[in-house]
Amino acid sequence: MPATQTTAGGSRTNADSPPQLRTSRAAAALTCATLLAGAGNYGLSLLMVHLLAPAEYVRYATASNVLLAVGTFAGATMPALVTRELADRPHGPVQRARGVRLCLRTAGVYALICAAGACAACATYAGPALTAAVAAAAVLLWTNATGAGLLQSRQDFGRLAVLWPAEAAVRAVASLAFLFVGRSSAGAVAGIAAGAAATAGAAFLSDRRPLPCRTPSAPHRPPPGPAGGGPATGRRAPWRRAASIGGAQALMCLLPSLDVVVATAVRSGSPELAPYQALLVLARVPLYAATALAAVLLPQLATTPVTTQPAASASTPTAHERIDRTPVHRALRLHWAAALTITVAVVTCPRPLLALVVPPSYAGSAALLLPLGIAGVAAATLTVTATVFLAWGPLRQQIRLLAAACPAGALLYAATAGQPVRLAWSAALLTTVTAAASLVLAGRRIASPLWRTAAAWCATAAAVACVLYALRGHTALWCLAVLALAATAPAAVRDRQPTRTQGPLRVLHLAFEDPRSPGAGGGSVRTHEVNRRLASYGVEVTAVCAPWPGPGCTPTVHDGVRYLPLPGRLGPLNRSGTLCRLAYFCAVLAGLWRLIRRMDPDLVVEDFAAPFSSVCVPWLTRRPVVGVVQWLAAAEKTEQYGLPFHLVERLGLRSHSRLVAVSEGLAAELRRRRPGAQVTALPNGIDRAAFTAPAGAAREHVLYLGRLETSSKGLDLLLRAYASAAPRTTCDLLIAGDGPDAETARSLARKLGVEGRTRWLGRVEGAVRYALLAGARLVCVPSRYETFGLVAAEALATRTPVLAFDIPNVRDLVTDAVGVRVPPEDVRAYGDALADLAADPARCRRLGRAGPATVAHLDWDAVARAQLALYERAVGRERNEDAGRAQ
Repeated sequence: MPATQTTAGGSRTNADSPPQLRTSRAAAALTCATLLAGAGNYGLSLLMVHLLAPAEYVRYATASNVLLAVGTFAGATMPALVTRELADRPHGPVQRARGVRLCLRTAGVYALICAAGACAACATYAGPALTAAVAAAAVLLWTNATGAGLLQSRQDFGRLAVLWPAEAAVRAVASLAFLFVGRSSAGAVAGIAAGAAATAGAAFLSDRRPLPCRTPSAPHRPPPGPAGGGPATGRRAPWRRAASIGGAQALMCLLPSLDVVVATAVRSGSPELAPYQALLVLARVPLYAATALAAVLLPQLATTPVTTQPAASASTPTAHERIDRTPVHRALRLHWAAALTITVAVVTCPRPLLALVVPPSYAGSAALLLPLGIAGVAAATLTVTATVFLAWGPLRQQIRLLAAACPAGALLYAATAGQPVRLAWSAALLTTVTAAASLVLAGRRIASPLWRTAAAWCATAAAVACVLYALRGHTALWCLAVLALAATAPAAVRDRQPTRTQGPLRVLHLAFEDPRSPGAGGGSVRTHEVNRRLASYGVEVTAVCAPWPGPGCTPTVHDGVRYLPLPGRLGPLNRSGTLCRLAYFCAVLAGLWRLIRRMDPDLVVEDFAAPFSSVCVPWLTRRPVVGVVQWLAAAEKTEQYGLPFHLVERLGLRSHSRLVAVSEGLAAELRRRRPGAQVTALPNGIDRAAFTAPAGAAREHVLYLGRLETSSKGLDLLLRAYASAAPRTTCDLLIAGDGPDAETARSLARKLGVEGRTRWLGRVEGAVRYALLAGARLVCVPSRYETFGLVAAEALATRTPVLAFDIPNVRDLVTDAVGVRVPPEDVRAYGDALADLAADPARCRRLGRAGPATVAHLDWDAVARAQLALYERAVGRERNEDAGRAQ
């Protein structure tokens, strides 16, 4: 354990900070080890169902549950006692040896008491052989727990992660060997003793290497008192502490197994309880995971700094103590994400899948899974919250709570033992009430209302369970839904990292469109123009974009901005642009947590994109999120495809609290749809090169520049309007750009008879783009819908008038002084206006000369600085020096 030091002000600090629980390899390793061990134990129990007669299986299952309570009690008590005892001693070999001997003596006393209690619990139905096996297993489980405590005190979680599955493996092999010799429940229980003996020996052998001695300048922490708080002195202090910790853990471990113990005793081991006991093992998987989580959490809490300063008010945890509650919140989030995901899947499991893991006769009792699952989550929550009291105390509150719950549970279970369904619901009710009370007490201990967070998690789990329950009749759909749930659950426990006060701001931009991709529009231009300026200010920007068919779709760095296609590989699906775009949204939903873990950004920016607008990114991460809205027309996509895209857009808007709109009109619409959100209007900018582009001498053509697309850009309307105006003008129509409807547009031009008057220029960029705009007599913007109208603004900057439909956001740019507007989608009026303007070059020059002054305020540098300031406010960081100099 890291050495603790005392500062001049009386506070404790750690020489080495404890590992972060959310990304700790120890937590991940122990969780996987627990799942493997739990799977092995459950598989062994299922195997015993088939190998043992029903009466023998009931004896084995009951003895296993008793030993599970003993092992849970030992595993919760001894590691805590060993960790606290060795942490409170100077780390010299002599002092450590004394602490280990004291812990072994304590374990021996507890082992004898538990062995006697376990034998008494099994006395009504167990013979001499089974009683002897239970007693031996109880003693060895305590020895094994002491060895695990020695490794835990070192925070040697790697060896623990190996020993736990190894114990399950040795137990399974030994149980099967003894079973085939004796064909009785006693042999199966003897395997539990063999597994505990093997891993205990391995733990003690691996703990023989020397520890570094504590430096004289690092005095150790005063030992806590009997109730877990305050100093304790005298030779009896360690025994009092052991009694206090052991009493609390005994009651806590007894409570989850009390239903089986009482019901079996009342019904004298009736075979009718076999389905209840078999399904109980499945419902207790969260308890195994919580045990691993508590093993990692306890050493972290024991080394968490507690500053002894006067409290600000009486509502603080204690009169002179300030506790860092962050590890507790991390642990509970991780616990609820794992426990509720597992429980929801177990409770809603379809009957065909359930029949694969339990006998068909037991699968008929699936109604027990819901109450047993609730009881399992509540018991696991008790295990996690108990760690708070073990580390920081006082334990007396937890002891009183459990001392009241256990007798009440015994009476309740005795009354309902005759009906398994009522027994299961009684267990769910009692355990849930006790866990809720423990959460309230723990919340008071750390001055944080934990029960509110728990209520939110449970409400979410209930909603998900309803969806999965509705899919029970469709096993394949249920499996896909569970896989999606498992893929998105880790996002719920991602921490918001503390803002870095030093170093560059890191931005993960979910940009959807790469400016290099075919058909990329004004949205990608804005994203790149802003991001490349942010990169020049020292911001680290990673833009995640949808892949596209064809060459060039590779990760790259352009103008200091890192572009990353997501997903990177689609195989044969990469041939379809539509599938690439859909795959992008799926990859964001399922893999955003992995991206955040790998890149560790300070801020996530989500560009709204067709057809969903937003995929609720703020609900997928705990990092600050800013939504950039350049597109808000999911309703049109709903009409086009008949799919409820508008409902997804509504949820996406509800998830965001910080939004950037590219026009005042769009900002007003966002404020109407999302009251309470912080909406900032930041229009697009224009490259200064557009204002200095040389005008063409002739200006003899009409130009369309943009994405070749009909549903929003209205290219089909332009072709029809030009076809009606062509006999009245000598100007040809130039079409520049690429997009998904290029072939459709060419076919329409041939059909309308204007193919010879239309020239297709392909994609143009940079200086060529501005020269093309400046050389046109008229720029046509026939859009059905626009969020800003970047092409119109660039045309005005090059002194070229614009012809457009009178639609929102465009009418703010194309006024009567710089262009002409006609009623929306009125093809005849558009054709007449095109013919009139093309035939009047003097009017076009007059309108064009007024254009630059109306868009002079649209400056990319100003937009980038304003957006950077918004980003910094979102992460709570002051403007950095580079940005200040740029400003």
